[in-house]
Amino acid sequence: MCDKERDIKIAHLEKIRDDVRDEIKRRIGQRDSYSMQLTIASGTIMAIAFSAGRQEILILLPLVSIYYIVLIMYSYEIHRFAAQYLRDEIEPKLAELCGTPNNIEWETYYKGEKIAPEKTEKEAKVPGIRRLFFLAWMVIITVVYICYVWLSPVSNEKFCKIILIIISATYFFAMICILVWQKHIFKEFINSIKENGQVSFRKIIKLLIGF
Repeated sequence: MCDKERDIKIAHLEKIRDDVRDEIKRRIGQRDSYSMQLTIASGTIMAIAFSAGRQEILILLPLVSIYYIVLIMYSYEIHRFAAQYLRDEIEPKLAELCGTPNNIEWETYYKGEKIAPEKTEKEAKVPGIRRLFFLAWMVIITVVYICYVWLSPVSNEKFCKIILIIISATYFFAMICILVWQKHIFKEFINSIKENGQVSFRKIIKLLIGF
């Protein structure tokens, strides 16, 4: 391959890489915006419910939580596919054309891939703590506030009880669907805290303190 042809291929791959990286950056900013909107919306509903003495309004909290968590998780999925595309398709070709090690490319390094044949274990540097936090937020909000509304006086009215049953069943079904959709997050997290096939408390502590 002549130098001119190689330079053309490198320029083309770099353009694709820049476009995909820009998409990843937009997704990161999008999630920050969604999480802020989720916090504001949840706080507003709670403020209105308690200040007006209308606890039944709290039944909207799981709806808001589920809605934003779906948006956030979908953003994570697009981010994951974009990063995988860079790691599996673009970066190896760039490294080959440039004559540099593949493991210095950003997405490959970030994922923690071990390129050397004698090091086949993949030690992910990204355990998905933040994604687990969002899912935990959804579960806690859904369970706690549905229980709270059920224990409030409004649940004693027959008509309201029927509505609450329908709403509660819908929320729980949606929550379970989201958890099943994102089951790979739990597998990734479990793998990230294992050492020699066993759960390592050392790794759990390192994750919790951010090292």
